[in-house]
Amino acid sequence: MVIDPRFYKEQVEELGIEGIEIDPSSEEEALRILREVEDAIRNLKRIRYNLHMDMRLIRREYLEKMRDPDIRGDVKRRRALMDERDDLLGPYEGVDRIIETLLEQLEDASIFLREYAGLEIASTEEW
Repeated sequence: MVIDPRFYKEQVEELGIEGIEIDPSSEEEALRILREVEDAIRNLKRIRYNLHMDMRLIRREYLEKMRDPDIRGDVKRRRALMDERDDLLGPYEGVDRIIETLLEQLEDASIFLREYAGLEIASTEEW
């Protein structure tokens, strides 16, 4: 049984990622914000994992339907099933894109915060 994609979107919204302000005024504040960012990244990855599992289940279900001998030889019915599957997967893919964008932004913020707090040496530094 798969979960409605709106549930995943609600989970993402409940993380409050948009409320994270990434403007530290000290190393200590940068470390505190970094912990928030890393928690958000972990939670987003968990949500994405579950989302991908549901997408796999949907694909597997439709693959089984297409293996039916009555459908296998009927191009029109196969096309209809594939369109139905794609329509069903569309909202999941939309949530996946949202999660991917947020993860990219948070990863960039994490790098900035680590550098600000002195945890990583900037890669542009000359030797």
